[in-house]
Amino acid sequence: MQRRTVYLHVGVLAGLVLLSALVFWWHVWVGGNPATTVTCQCGDASQELWFLTWTPWAILHGHSPFFTNEMFAGQGGANMLANTSWIAASVVLAPITLTFGPIAAFNVGAVAGPAITGYVFFLAVRQVTGYVPGQVLGALLYGFSPFVVWNDPIGHLDFTLLFFPPLMFWLLVELVISHRHSARTIGVMWAVLVVVQFFVSTEMLAMSAIVGVVAILAGGAMAPGVVRDRWRRIVEAVAWAAGISVVVLAYPAWYAIYGPRHIRGTPWPNPAVMGGSPGAIWNAGRAVHSRGWFEMIGGYFGGAGPNFGPGRFPSLFFLGIPLVVFLALSAYLWGRSRIAWTVVVMGVVAWLFSLGSMAGTEFLPRAQQIHPWWLPWSWFGHLPVVGDIEPIRFVVLVDLAAGLLLAISLDQWRRELPALAGRFRAHLGGRMAALLIAVVGAAALAPVALTNSVPLVVRPSPLPRWFSAVGEHLDPATVVLVMPFAGQQAMGWQAQTRMHFRLAGGFSVVPGPTGASEFVVLPTGAVDVFDRLSPGTDAPPSGAFPHSRRAMAEVRAAIHRWRVSDLVVTPSTRNLPYVLEFLSQALGRPPLHQYGSWEWYRLR
Repeated sequence: MQRRTVYLHVGVLAGLVLLSALVFWWHVWVGGNPATTVTCQCGDASQELWFLTWTPWAILHGHSPFFTNEMFAGQGGANMLANTSWIAASVVLAPITLTFGPIAAFNVGAVAGPAITGYVFFLAVRQVTGYVPGQVLGALLYGFSPFVVWNDPIGHLDFTLLFFPPLMFWLLVELVISHRHSARTIGVMWAVLVVVQFFVSTEMLAMSAIVGVVAILAGGAMAPGVVRDRWRRIVEAVAWAAGISVVVLAYPAWYAIYGPRHIRGTPWPNPAVMGGSPGAIWNAGRAVHSRGWFEMIGGYFGGAGPNFGPGRFPSLFFLGIPLVVFLALSAYLWGRSRIAWTVVVMGVVAWLFSLGSMAGTEFLPRAQQIHPWWLPWSWFGHLPVVGDIEPIRFVVLVDLAAGLLLAISLDQWRRELPALAGRFRAHLGGRMAALLIAVVGAAALAPVALTNSVPLVVRPSPLPRWFSAVGEHLDPATVVLVMPFAGQQAMGWQAQTRMHFRLAGGFSVVPGPTGASEFVVLPTGAVDVFDRLSPGTDAPPSGAFPHSRRAMAEVRAAIHRWRVSDLVVTPSTRNLPYVLEFLSQALGRPPLHQYGSWEWYRLR
């Protein structure tokens, strides 16, 4: 690789990292402490701290990372492959987690996710274009799309580290067009990519497979001669990829679907954010920069960018009218490009899969998804595994298509603009044309950029003193029940104490009494009592506070059944005096107040 090319790649990657760190995460890397500052110690963000800690801890202690008893202790544990635990990403971040703690790893992942996503797109699009500004603008669109920016503060590495779709595009171009590697080499690389993606997000793997097959069929239909000439090469690569993937993933796939503590049916209900409206692609909504309920329950309390409709559901695939119009006009130039039209088919299919409508209200997350007869999910929504996909997440592939088309369009305009200017007797040199096209491309992206609320909001999240003073010195087999219970911000505190105790309850996908996910089935028994008793200061109320003798009996029975040794009430518990009085009556004695928390110990 030439030195100039190396400088280009280093410059692009460094620029994306600096954009992420200094614009989006300024309050962490400049105004805060990356080892202690996080968006919120609650909801999804707290869960992600736990996921980052679990995999390296399990490997170092000789446990399978596929299953844990460190949460839902006494209740059967949790199947980590049935959850979005992104095992591969937590392994990569393990040195930071083990050295500086899970909050530092969270913040590094939050900066690196969009930057790596954009850079991988840059690598892929260079296979089909030659105009560097267009490649960079496409990388910015894909790496910092509304979908990525919305997921980033919540810590969803599985939906900010989106390397898989661009690299699949790269390998397909290499397989069919470039021919710089053998079919076997491409097949092996394909298999490695599939295996890694399986341990980051099976949902993204399934979505990419669905849309990718459609795009390949469309490309084959537009270029039957190419397929006829290269069918042996294509079959060989697919055979190698499929063979290796099946051998490596057979057991993990079985474990996720049929292993211990697997679930029946969908892992979570379909809230209204899970399907978009057709107009959201050019309409940012009526609540831009306003935080919505879905951001707050996910653990983010700042402005979230495009929000669509009265419920302020995120418009995660907003592209803006200028970009849509620019791409439509650009079809004049790339209209004969089979690659461009294959990308168009991919984007349109992904857009159709992302659509949906809902019956429910803003504060009723168990709303049911309604799909008109003409939408693909009315045909595929009932299928196993595929039916678990949240439609709105197909937006990733819409953004990929938009970014590719943007780079292709700018590349074509850069080539054709001097000739077009000559027809109108206007002098326009190559450098001036390149600069003008770059400005037009940046202007087309301006509406998307202006919807971002930056810097992202962070909040103080001190670790309650009890966890450092007492929790870190408990026997590892000790089961602790922590208040607040609903939302389980205690998962983050447990992760920060490096799993020095087991946690009763948790915030993950686990089966209820019928085998269905507890996210789908309304809680009953002691779980319902604890949810209503202690939703936490950042969680929405879960119903009326419990007060009956039956509720107290449920608490006592659960503590015995779950083998709880310590019950800790932290200062962040909502309606603290009531909770302390209720538990004192249920347990027959008052708590010990120490290190700023209230503790009932030696319950076993």
